[in-house]
Parts: sequence; structure tokens; C-alpha cells
Amino acid sequence: MNEQPGLRVLLLEAGRAYRRRPCPVDCGFHCTGCAGVCNVISGFGGSMHYGDGAKLSQLPSGRRLTDHLGGLRADELCQQAYGWLTGALTVPPVLVGQAVSPGAVAAFAADGLALREYPVAVLSESGLRTVIESLHTELDGRAILWHGSELTGAELDRAGMRLTVRNVAGVRQVTAGRLVLATGRRGVTATTRLLDTLGIPSQPPDMSVGIRLEMPAPLLAAIGAEHPDVKVTQHLDGRQKVKTFCFCGGPNGGRIKFTHYHDAFGPGGPVITLDGHETLERHQPDGHRHLAANFGLLCQATGRGTPAAALGSFLTGYRELSGGRPLVQSLRAFLTRTDTPASWEEIRTRLSFDPSVADLVAGRVDRLFADAEHAALATGFRRLMDSILRHSGTLLPDSGLDDILVIGPELESLWATPPLDDGFQVPRGLPLHVTGDAAGIAQGIVQAAMTGIAAANAITRTHTLAGATR
Repeated sequence: MNEQPGLRVLLLEAGRAYRRRPCPVDCGFHCTGCAGVCNVISGFGGSMHYGDGAKLSQLPSGRRLTDHLGGLRADELCQQAYGWLTGALTVPPVLVGQAVSPGAVAAFAADGLALREYPVAVLSESGLRTVIESLHTELDGRAILWHGSELTGAELDRAGMRLTVRNVAGVRQVTAGRLVLATGRRGVTATTRLLDTLGIPSQPPDMSVGIRLEMPAPLLAAIGAEHPDVKVTQHLDGRQKVKTFCFCGGPNGGRIKFTHYHDAFGPGGPVITLDGHETLERHQPDGHRHLAANFGLLCQATGRGTPAAALGSFLTGYRELSGGRPLVQSLRAFLTRTDTPASWEEIRTRLSFDPSVADLVAGRVDRLFADAEHAALATGFRRLMDSILRHSGTLLPDSGLDDILVIGPELESLWATPPLDDGFQVPRGLPLHVTGDAAGIAQGIVQAAMTGIAAANAITRTHTLAGATR
């Protein structure tokens, strides 16, 4: 809109406006799926959810983008994206994590682990509200914004792309000179199907499966204060990879989010997975209970065949265990692969912290995983937690195994990777760009914005050249 004011921009948003994205689970209620459009993974703001905090992690977090774009271009886009995302804040956020203390390095090195160091800004809930509102104000009146509107088809047209859009008013056709797919988790499978119909093959993802561990916030506070986005990768026996994901462990902890995929994974029934969001403004619960903190732990899917077979195998087991709804188990029961000897309500009342979600069912989370997957997660957790506790100077008593929750499942790398150039355009000259998570090589808010800016630059370059030749 700035570079080519004559271009009309239509933004199709499958979800709702940013103020109309409440999540029942956040309020202690049952996940309802929000009438077919999950408010956590759809709506204006995307993964920047109104009412939560957010982490903005800069390069080298997002190494695959550096590989794709080259170091200089990636650095340039990272700074541009970060400035765009934080420009509305009156006080620039503090960046931490790019230089952790020697003590933290040594604590992890004692277990053969290395912390990945890179700059991270943590936005508070009120700070993130300012960012989202500013972006909406900037677009309002300049772009055409359709909420509750989903792209269901696209085909090449003489003028560019002919799109089929479905919303409450029905189905309509739209013609656009360029199409940018920024479909995120909402389009995890639909985007690949759409690209297939256009003859653009995608490389299947190498899926990771895992758990989210929730515990008293003080256990993760020390390392979370030094590095808000702790990323540690372990290679067990030189083969199986285990890594942390969405670490939410600062002094104020974090909350677990539910992501409801409805029928995205086929007719076997709905699927809910987990996510984690940082928080800075929650209040300490009454009494002696701590706030909760959490992090995800993932390993590669093992012994499940092709990527499609691996996903099908995992989801079949999940649906059989709980109908596709999140399960909870004590850490002790998970590690020993035994029954949790209590209902969720009984587990909950014994905890020293206030769990961030209530819509859980006690069950055998460990049964979601093949033997090799479970062994990798168990070993990886022990090494990681030893390092975290060594850094904080804390010992976990034997009873602590009952004061840490294992909640599952956590899934990652579900997006296929289409062939894309440095403007995130697909081959054969099709006027189509794929950005954000849908590109398959970018995860994170800053990284998604980098791909969007790269696509915008490519589009404006094309139209400038076209205008010069007419």
C-alpha cells in the first residue's frame, strides 16, 4: 500500500476481529471449537492473540530462513520485521537472550547441552494489545478486510488468479492480480491441497511429536529471566533428536493454549493440540499456590513409516485414547509408564501451583508414543531439567515428580514445504506467494513477518516494472 498506492489490497481472514477472539479454555471452561473456527488459530492478529503476551525472537532463531534467503538479506528483513512489529510501542522492548551468563552456559554444558543464544523481546499483554490495535488502525480504510471469509479455491486467470471465497453470505468469485497465502495453522492441510490443484508439489514434513510440561513457575524462573525462549536440541545416541519448543518460563510463567483443528486432519474426528504463550501480567493466585510455567518437548516421530503414515498413526492413537482431546498425567506416571492413580480433579487439588487450563482428562499420555519416542522424551527431559535446576540452584524432591504435569500432545512440523524463491513465490511464474508457517520453513512471529515483507517487496517490484513498460 505504501509502495504502490494504486493497488487494491483485499485481506481475507477466516476468523474473527481481534476483540472477538475469546478462548473458553483461557477462562477455565471446556473447549467448544468456537463454532468451527478456533479463535486461537484464526482471527485478526494470527498467533498474536489479543489478551496474551508474545515473544519476538530474532535471528539466528529461524535458521532455515537464513539458509533460504542468505545471511545479509535475512538480517535486513529481520530488522525490518522487528521494527514494524514494535513501532507502535512508546518504549522499545528490552532484548535479552543474546548473551546468557557464564553460569547458565556451564550449568547446561555439564549435561552436554548448549543454549542457543539470540535476541528475544517479550511483549506484555498490554503491549501486545497496543501492537495489534495499531496494525488494525493502519489497515482500516486502506485495505479491504473481510472477516469470516475463507479461500476455498484458486485457478489461473488472464488477470492473475480467480479465487473462490466462502463466508456467511455464501460463495463468491474474486479476481486478483496476486495471491499471498498466509494461512498458518488454520490452513495446515488445506493449503497443500490448494497448491496440489495448481500443480505445485510440496515436500512432506518431518513431523515431531511431544508433550507440554507444566510446573510451578519458580522452577523455570531463573533460566526464563535470562533467556525467554530457551531452545536446546539434544541428539540422543547420535540419532534421535529432542528439542524444546515454546518455552514459557519467565518470572510470571505462561499459559497453555488449545488449538482446535476440527476436521483439518480428515474424517476421523476433531483434533486438539497444545501451544504455549508467555505472560507478564497474571496475578498470583490466592493462598500458597504458585503460578504455572510450561515448555514443550518434542522428538522426531519414529518407526511410523512415511510422513502421511506417521501422522495418521499418531492421530489414530490419540483419537482412540481420548477422542482427540488433551490428556494429563503426572510426570512420575509418564516416566514409569503407569496409570495415573487419580482423576484430573484429584491431581489438580494436590498441586502446589495453579494449572493454566482446566479442560483436561487424566489418562495415559505415555501411550501416545512408541517406545523409542517415549524413551527419547524421558531421557531428554531428565537431562534438560537437571540443567535448569542446576542453574537455579534448586533440587527437585522425589515428591516433585507428582507436582509436574505432562500434557499431550504437542505436534510440530505439520506443514509441507512448497518450492519458493526469495520472494516466496511458487515456480512457473504463477502469481502466488506462500508466507509464514505455510511456507514450511518459518516459525515465529518475526520470521512470519520476514516472509510477508519479502513477498510484498517482490510484488511491488513486479508492478513497478510492469508500470514502466506500459
